[in-house]
Amino acid sequence: MVGGSAVGAWPPNLTATKVGLGYRRPLHDEILNNIAQIDFLEVISEQFMHSLNDEASPLLSFADKVPLIPHSVGLSVGTASPVNTSYVAGLAKLIEKINPPWYSDHLCLTQVPEADMEQLTPLWRTWEALDVVCDNIASIQSLIPRPLLLENITYYFDLPAGDLTEVEFLNAVLQRSRCDLLLDVNNVYTNSINLNFNATSFLESVSLDRVKQIHLAGGEWDGGLLIDTHSRSVPDRVWELLQFVLSRCKPEAISLEWDSDFPPFSTILSHLERVRKIVSDCNHG
Repeated sequence: MVGGSAVGAWPPNLTATKVGLGYRRPLHDEILNNIAQIDFLEVISEQFMHSLNDEASPLLSFADKVPLIPHSVGLSVGTASPVNTSYVAGLAKLIEKINPPWYSDHLCLTQVPEADMEQLTPLWRTWEALDVVCDNIASIQSLIPRPLLLENITYYFDLPAGDLTEVEFLNAVLQRSRCDLLLDVNNVYTNSINLNFNATSFLESVSLDRVKQIHLAGGEWDGGLLIDTHSRSVPDRVWELLQFVLSRCKPEAISLEWDSDFPPFSTILSHLERVRKIVSDCNHG
């Protein structure tokens, strides 16, 4: 077993909100050298689903050091066809190996029958789509009896009118399924800029009592569009939104995603410490 925690639990020394980092191979040595300052690592499932039996797997460096949480892009819960049982079986093996408290994916579709879109694609927010999502979640959870978190995504165009707003659709999925929410605060901010809505009002409408984990990141501007690149510092507005959320709920974990254009690792550690300070302020405010 790579991760040392029991199902749904954390090591006993991690009793407060945990603050973690998305594992990226270029940061491997820095992460290992500073692992005492990182409560957990979130790992991209697809990078390790077929390599954990390899003795050279980089995750073995973290055996019994920190919990590892798989974060996937391939479940495609919004695809209107039966779930890919081969993919789910591979994910199940990874989960059995690293024994995380939960695993996560996105509220979107990434595949259509016999084709991989290679993109987190938003769903038409209809009652029919809601049925598809909840049926697929039920199938996945019957094969992987471990808590599943769903993440809100970014998207860059207004969808045709559906039966539900984004928040209504998200809350309905959480209500009808046994999933909790991985709330990506930067995604809310990014969408609010590109689609011109109030991020605070959006968050006020989300079922924050179902938030188990939070993502933070920073993006880049491309002309007048803000792109979710995970390649820059967390913006000031996202820090404000994080404080707003934490004043209303207490998630178990918060993680930073940084995928490219890596800064000095001291900058990443300073982000984690800022998260801890906001958590502490909200707990004692």
